[in-house]
Amino acid sequence: MRKADMDVYRAGTREWRRRVTAVLVALVAVAVALAGAGSGIAPPARAATAAGPGGPSTPPYTKWGPPLTVRTINGRKTYIDANGVPHVLGSRGDTADADQALTFMNRRLAKDGLAYDPRTRTGSEYLFQDETNRLEEKASVGDGVAGTTSDMIKVTWSDGRLISVESVDSTATVRTGADPADLDSISKTITNKLPGGRKSQSGNVVFTATTEDQAKAVADRFRGNPNVRVIHPGSGYDSGELNTEAKGLRSAAGSVFVGPGDCPEGQSQSGFRRSGGPARARYAGFAARGAVGCGESPAPRAGGLAKGLSEPERAPGGIDFSQLELRYLADSGPHAGGLRYAFQAPSATSRHGSALTGLAHAAQASDSFFTWLELEPSTFWVNLNPNEPDRIVDSRLGRTDAGRVLLQADLTLKKTTGKLIHPDSALGADFWRGLSGDCMSFRTWIVPAPATVYTKGDELYILKSPLNVQMEAQYLKQHGSSGAVSCPKQARSVQDHNEALFRRLILPKVVKAVNTAPEYADLRRVYLSRVAAEWYRKLSLRKSTMYAGLIDKGDVSGLTTRENWTPIDTFHAYVRSYTKGEFKVTHRTRKGNTLYTRTYIYGGVDFSRVPFASVSDAQLKASSPTLTRDVGQSLRAPTTDRAEGQVWLGGGVPVAAPGNAASGAPDSGASAAPNAGAAVPRWLVAVAVLAALLVLRLAVHRRRTGRR
Repeated sequence: MRKADMDVYRAGTREWRRRVTAVLVALVAVAVALAGAGSGIAPPARAATAAGPGGPSTPPYTKWGPPLTVRTINGRKTYIDANGVPHVLGSRGDTADADQALTFMNRRLAKDGLAYDPRTRTGSEYLFQDETNRLEEKASVGDGVAGTTSDMIKVTWSDGRLISVESVDSTATVRTGADPADLDSISKTITNKLPGGRKSQSGNVVFTATTEDQAKAVADRFRGNPNVRVIHPGSGYDSGELNTEAKGLRSAAGSVFVGPGDCPEGQSQSGFRRSGGPARARYAGFAARGAVGCGESPAPRAGGLAKGLSEPERAPGGIDFSQLELRYLADSGPHAGGLRYAFQAPSATSRHGSALTGLAHAAQASDSFFTWLELEPSTFWVNLNPNEPDRIVDSRLGRTDAGRVLLQADLTLKKTTGKLIHPDSALGADFWRGLSGDCMSFRTWIVPAPATVYTKGDELYILKSPLNVQMEAQYLKQHGSSGAVSCPKQARSVQDHNEALFRRLILPKVVKAVNTAPEYADLRRVYLSRVAAEWYRKLSLRKSTMYAGLIDKGDVSGLTTRENWTPIDTFHAYVRSYTKGEFKVTHRTRKGNTLYTRTYIYGGVDFSRVPFASVSDAQLKASSPTLTRDVGQSLRAPTTDRAEGQVWLGGGVPVAAPGNAASGAPDSGASAAPNAGAAVPRWLVAVAVLAALLVLRLAVHRRRTGRR
């Protein structure tokens, strides 16, 4: 090669290297930029931007704290709504009609069984708002108005979780008539206060009429508007409760069975580190983790559960939410349709148990399911024994609602048995007369009976989930301790006689109570989640599932009970009852010169094993011919099985790419659930495209160099 040609070749090579370096730098820059946008890493929190002079920020608005929380700010109790807007509580209204309206509406809540109950921490209440010393002005924010200048707020709780905070402004009139001019003036006043009106002052308005006829005429003008309520306290006329919690119910229902997020340490859903707990959000948190990162919340997938809870008209007839139970679970995997579930509740002539109660039961089932996945089955037992205060419950299980339910069910079991064997009852008297010997110790354990299920691929239908109550001899025999006896100094024949008597007279009634009595409803609900989790564990061994990574990890930090309770509390309650004789029945009888003393003591609850009994396709078709169809339809809307008198309420946690809609076609207001890795990240696609271009450029350059 001549020197001139060599110089040209070297110059071309340097130019080629410079271009390659530039392309590589661009490649890295684009990859880094897109990684932050599409990998699930939360972007920095946005700065507050004013909606107007002195107005509140546009969402996410976290200046005052996480949405849907209660805080003390400047020494005043403050409710933070779903948009992050603070509402400061006041002591009274600023007008007589506001005082009258709040009293009337709270009384109506109590009459309808919807008022906030401190015991269950569920229900709604109207509270005065201090609009004169507000923290923010009234400008628009989120989906409506800030509502900081309204007379009151309506707050709604479900099992200790705040699910909605809505502004309600009170208005009245000096007009006494109901002619068109009066109605036009009143309607204009109400409309101007609502979102989109001239004042945009409040999300909801309650109007206090001067006469019953006027109230009926105004109510007719706003018929079908859930944000306007018309009352006339003198006659008791009421157009109906403001359905302000509907949106909160939909959002909360949409987060059922939502798994843990991937938020970096120090960030939670709201952008705040949760005080007293981990940064990771709750599994079934009511501010569900978003598909687009830790700092945003998705709207729920509005399936049958969400619609049944928030839209009563969607469910034909009524629903007994007090008996809501998980009966279906399916998981198509993180790269397919995601997780699906369906609850079942009896149909009723009216809505027994409020929707808030149903939501609490659904959340309990969800939390319990994740508890049974996280912890090893060997820890799934509790034991109330007055001689073993240090062996009550596994330390991790005892921090969860599932552990609390098991321990309280064990205490209830002892009370149930104590009532049945009480010597003052006819049954108890028969029992005591039939006993022999001088020692009776009948420990009883609640254990699973075989669950009847139908499985098809990645779907589980729980047809029956009975619980059994075993006596100590049978329980110990199943656990390899057949030689153990409760009364070692007494003849085995006497012990066998007493056990047989207990099995015949008492045990059947105990078993029936555990499987049907209202006081064991939480136990049955938690056990259904245990059945679902056991099946899910086995499913995860043979295929990829959305939550396989949680199995036996032992992390229940996001599942700790919201009750002000510890396991030792239940133990102390047991000891108090035991020592006071509530269910320790001691009889002393004299035969000749011998005094016989008889005492009854107890066992526990053990869910460490779950036996299954599967049915075939033919058996399912014969017993429940419409089951699969009803469950499938319930994923979209409440579905009634009229033959069985049951309503199915389903939903799902679909897989979706960040920022894109979930698979399927959810109703309005629905959006993607947390991303579980179904789609290829955008940054990876970009890197691949740029790398391909670089390889192509290199090939062209080499071909040209070869020609030279």
